[in-house]
Amino acid sequence: MMLSMSVPRHCFQSCPLSHPVSCLIVALSLSIGWGIRGNFGHEAGAMVAGVLSSIAVAVLSGRQDWRERVLTFAFLGALGWGFGGSIAYMYPISFTESGHASSTYFGFFALFLEGGLWCGMGVAGLAMAAVMPSRRLNAFFKPLCFVLAALWLRHFLEVPLEAFLAPGGQDTGDDTWQRHKSPLYWFDADWLQALMALIGICIYDLWDRRSDRQRAEGQRWVQHPLMLLPFLGFGGVVGYTLQLGLRYAGWESALADALVVSLGDPSYVHPTTGLSLDPRQLLTNWPQFFSDFPQHVGWGSGLLLGGGFYFYRNGLFRRDASLLLHLSLGWLVSFLLLPTLGSIFLMSHGGLRVMPPRSDDWAGILGVFVAAIFWFRRNRMKAVAKAMSVAFILGGISFATMPMIRYLMRYPGHPWRFPEGVPASWSHYQSANWHSILEQMHGFGFGCVVVISMVYLWKHQPRLNDIEEEGQKRWTRVFAAWFVIFGVGFLNLHKLVDSWLHHQAIPEVLKAPLLGGIEATPGGWFNLVWWSASFLGAALLLRHLKRPLEVIPSSPIGKGQMIYLLFLWMMILGNLMRAIPGFNDGRMVTEWVLFMNGVVVTGLLLTWPASQEVAPLHAKWVEGSALGSIWLRGLVSAACMIWIYGMLVLTLYQEHLEGKPWANHKRFGPEATWRIRPILKHGDHP
Repeated sequence: MMLSMSVPRHCFQSCPLSHPVSCLIVALSLSIGWGIRGNFGHEAGAMVAGVLSSIAVAVLSGRQDWRERVLTFAFLGALGWGFGGSIAYMYPISFTESGHASSTYFGFFALFLEGGLWCGMGVAGLAMAAVMPSRRLNAFFKPLCFVLAALWLRHFLEVPLEAFLAPGGQDTGDDTWQRHKSPLYWFDADWLQALMALIGICIYDLWDRRSDRQRAEGQRWVQHPLMLLPFLGFGGVVGYTLQLGLRYAGWESALADALVVSLGDPSYVHPTTGLSLDPRQLLTNWPQFFSDFPQHVGWGSGLLLGGGFYFYRNGLFRRDASLLLHLSLGWLVSFLLLPTLGSIFLMSHGGLRVMPPRSDDWAGILGVFVAAIFWFRRNRMKAVAKAMSVAFILGGISFATMPMIRYLMRYPGHPWRFPEGVPASWSHYQSANWHSILEQMHGFGFGCVVVISMVYLWKHQPRLNDIEEEGQKRWTRVFAAWFVIFGVGFLNLHKLVDSWLHHQAIPEVLKAPLLGGIEATPGGWFNLVWWSASFLGAALLLRHLKRPLEVIPSSPIGKGQMIYLLFLWMMILGNLMRAIPGFNDGRMVTEWVLFMNGVVVTGLLLTWPASQEVAPLHAKWVEGSALGSIWLRGLVSAACMIWIYGMLVLTLYQEHLEGKPWANHKRFGPEATWRIRPILKHGDHP
């Protein structure tokens, strides 16, 4: 049913990607990346899976137009998969293990939603690289670089901003168990990154219009970039005046009471101690600095609205910068509407949240996904919107299916079936690192979905024969190659140092060879080595533009294979180096399996791709299934799946906890996790 919904039957007859070996290569690539992501985590870890699977798709596609773009595939694929990297999904899995009926069904729904968002945005990056005309794609790199620069600057601005906003110099917490003490904490989400991306794209628009001579003479002074300052100032004055008026009218407190709710149940009484929660210890649905500095909310909000009105009136956002504008605004608007304002009306059920008290990044990514669908449809790229939709439906189903498969695999010899003790024949089997097994299964399933989505696109999208400007084409590919190897590599592998220090495998300070007076932390020495290599890599790539280096293959397939293997083994060996301190039997299913899968996929990628081109013969986009039909059939199938999986889990395990009792969570009911273990200002973050 699902294949007929998304991919025409004839689609599998000639596309090289549809061959089982090609599907295996892509699935193993994403499985390896997802297994590594489980160790490094978040957006950077998800990028690993995006790089490997995207390169594999381009190399195996048989299409010369896709193979020529293999570096762009890797770059945009990494960014696409990185979008959902901050979404937490272990809580939804624990909902399915809770034995609580409504929580179990909701857990499978949450897995479908999160997996769909993750896979949908990952395929969006791939499809955009495959569909967008070259001149347009190359031009898009300029505004994208502004956004990446803004996100990079956030790492240097966030800590000083936290210190500035912390009242009386109070503790701003850390990046893990105390992160909710930060004045910037807001639903444990990446709202600051979305805001910085919006600022970056607005700065690009100002830069792009700095010498624009196309403005009408009468409006030139209004559209000038410097006119942003009066708009900001006027907005700030209006906001301050409005807040002052509300205060004098006595409405400020009433408005605050209507918009602010506590993230917890103040009426909950602990069954053992008989004590209730202190409402003052509960977090709220707004950033902490809102309550610390309420007198500044008015002019600050007015400042943002004034700037927004300026760009709404004057912004051009050329070179498809409007896509980045839609994505950043989609994140912020969705996040504001769903968990922030939506929780006001649903707080008796834990708010409009998927996994309270954990991150609500899902809401922002949902806004990004919807905004992307809207933009691609309006900008002559319906093919991307359809590929995203297919990936969302199938990716969500795959993401919810893998935990169900794990439950079936664990059922024989499961501890609850043997109260007297697990039989010796099942002891080692049950003690496996099932979390790592699940993550690699998730990656494998995602890889199969990527293949199906890109086969759909392969068959329907005509071959691109557009002409590129050589100089412009080259710098974007050099940047893409550098970003994939040195950018994505650093974002993950710099975490090795913290792991080594945690296991006391290296000293906290290291001296330079022969020069005992020069000391630095291991992190400092690592950065010196890494960025020295990255600068050399950039220089060699630029040198290759003028005089080709013999070590770099001339064919697109060879280039794709080279960067794939370099990145693959850099990450596999880096992941192994992270695990060696404290290595035990439980790590075999991760590092050993990843290593062996790496050996298999290396051999397959080097020998399987055919050099001859295989491309669709039609010259125009073949429409295929309507977008509404894809969503209707997909959502009906997903609803049936959720009901079947929930019923199976509740029947097989008969409300016995599948995992450890302390790790099981309920979404609803009197024992819901958000109710009995909310985040407290002076407690630890779950």
